[in-house]
Amino acid sequence: MNKSKKLTIMALTCLLMSVAISAVVSAQDDEWEDVAPWAFWGFAGLMCFLPIIWIIIAILIAIWVYRDAEKRGSSGALWLIIVIFTGIIGLIIWLVVRPSIGGKPAASSSDRRCPNCGRVIPMDARACPYCSKKFEE
Repeated sequence: MNKSKKLTIMALTCLLMSVAISAVVSAQDDEWEDVAPWAFWGFAGLMCFLPIIWIIIAILIAIWVYRDAEKRGSSGALWLIIVIFTGIIGLIIWLVVRPSIGGKPAASSSDRRCPNCGRVIPMDARACPYCSKKFEE
């Protein structure tokens, strides 16, 4: 279910709760006449404010995942999109699969590279395992 459908369902739930509270309060005795409107609007306002808080928390989680992915050498934009569309499930997936800080170790300058294809090869190789280029000893 996408975000707009969730937001619509939350808004309809808020409206339904407001109507239900209004019906219950109006059925009460007259002793609650002073408090009833304030109780109704207070609760209705709270029910309408909760989805806004939920959306703000979701955005903050997506931003955190973006920054964490960039810090760890992964595609931050990709993980941001995943978390926006999947919500808490995307966050859990990120926490399970995220690499260590710094990402994949980069090849150091002391690594031996094939002069033909440029890939890192073992120091004792006599031929490149990728392009089969033979080396002089």
